[in-house]
Amino acid sequence: MDYLKTLQEKISLLLEKLDETKVLNESLESKNEYLIKVNKDLETKIKIIKAKEKQLKIVSAINEDDSDKQYFKNKIDYLIKEIDYCIDRISI
Repeated sequence: MDYLKTLQEKISLLLEKLDETKVLNESLESKNEYLIKVNKDLETKIKIIKAKEKQLKIVSAINEDDSDKQYFKNKIDYLIKEIDYCIDRISI
């Protein structure tokens, strides 16, 4: 009889821990969803900032700054090479 009572107590404790774990799991899942949303928002902001940075480099390249001017020229050269590569691939 003693064994049955201790077994019931252990089962009761395990069920309580299970409930606590479920609550914790739900809390962590909601925090995870929130962090995923925040992360996506930050990634969007980063993309916008990078686009603005490129625009600023282009504008400053036009304004006679040699380092940015060289960046702009390199970017144009790269894009021309990419276009040439695509044209070559189409002709094959």
